[in-house]
Amino acid sequence: MSIANELIKMVTSASKSDARSKQKNIGPSEIGGCRHKAWRRLNGAEITNPNTLRLSAIMGTAIHNYIEEAFRRQDPFEERYLIEKEWQSDDGMIVGHVDLYDKEKHEIVDWKSTKKSNLRYFPSKQQRWQVQIYGWLVELAGHKVDTVTLVCIPRDGDERDIVYHSEPFDINVVNEAMAWLGEIKFADTPPAPEKEASFCKLYCGFYDETGQKGCAGRPKAELEGVVIEDNAIDTVAQEYLEITKRISELEEQKDSIKAVLEGVNGITQSGIKIAWSQVAGRKTIDEKAVAELLGTVPYKYGQPTDRLAVKNVRA
Repeated sequence: MSIANELIKMVTSASKSDARSKQKNIGPSEIGGCRHKAWRRLNGAEITNPNTLRLSAIMGTAIHNYIEEAFRRQDPFEERYLIEKEWQSDDGMIVGHVDLYDKEKHEIVDWKSTKKSNLRYFPSKQQRWQVQIYGWLVELAGHKVDTVTLVCIPRDGDERDIVYHSEPFDINVVNEAMAWLGEIKFADTPPAPEKEASFCKLYCGFYDETGQKGCAGRPKAELEGVVIEDNAIDTVAQEYLEITKRISELEEQKDSIKAVLEGVNGITQSGIKIAWSQVAGRKTIDEKAVAELLGTVPYKYGQPTDRLAVKNVRA
C-alpha cells in the first residue's frame, strides 16, 4: 500500500468515527439542500453508502479544530466565548454544532472553508439559513443573539483572501427554513432525488445503486428535462455562458493579432519583446507499428473525469 493510500485510509477512518458522522438528527447545514436526503434523515434511514469521498470535509474539520484550539488558549474558561457547543431544538429534531458564540457581542460565528474560486458565490442561501438556525437554537437555550456571521477561509489562499458575511439575527429567515423542513417532514412519500446518480454515489451516505435500501439518485436522462428552481443556479449558469462567449471572442481577437505579428521579432518602443521560435511537434506513439510488433496495443486508462455542458435551450 502506498503512503498516499495509507493516508486516505487513516483520515477517512478517523472521520467515520467522528461524532458528527454518526449524527442521526438533521443538522442545520442540511436544511436547504437535497430534499430527498433530508427526508431520509428525518425518518431515521440507515446509511447505505459509508465510503463516500470526504477529504474536503476532513480538511474543513482540521481548520475548525485549529481555530477551536486557538480560541480555547485565549479563553480557556469560556468567560467570553462558547466554543463548539451542541444545541438542539425543543423537540430534539434539529441538532446544531455551533462553532462560536460571543457572549459580549451576542454573535454567532460559523467557520466555512472553500476554494478561492467559490468565494464570489459566498454566502449561499443554504449557508445563511444554517447560521440563522444556529442563532435560533442558541436563543432557545436562553442566550441573546443579535448578529449571525459566516467567515469563509479559502483552503488555497492566505489571510488576505478570508471573507465574512454578517447580518442581524432574523426569526423570519428561520421560519422560512423551518417551512422548507416542515414540507419534507410531513410528506407521505419521499421527494424525488435531486442529484444525478454518479454524484450521489461519491458524496451521499444514503446512496444505493439498487434503490431498495437507499436512494439510487436521478437517472441522467430524467434530469435533462427537470426545471431547476434555484435562482442562484440560473444566475451562475448565465454567467458561465457569458464567460464562455467572451473567451471565444478573445481567442478570435488573439488569432487576428497573431496574424499581424507574424514574422515580427524585436522590442517595441514601449518595451514589449516580440519573438518567434520553432517548437517541436507533438510526439505520439505509432499505434499501427506497435500492433504489428506486439500483436496488440496496450493502453493505460486514467480516472474518468466529469465534463460540463451548458447551453441555452430557449435561445
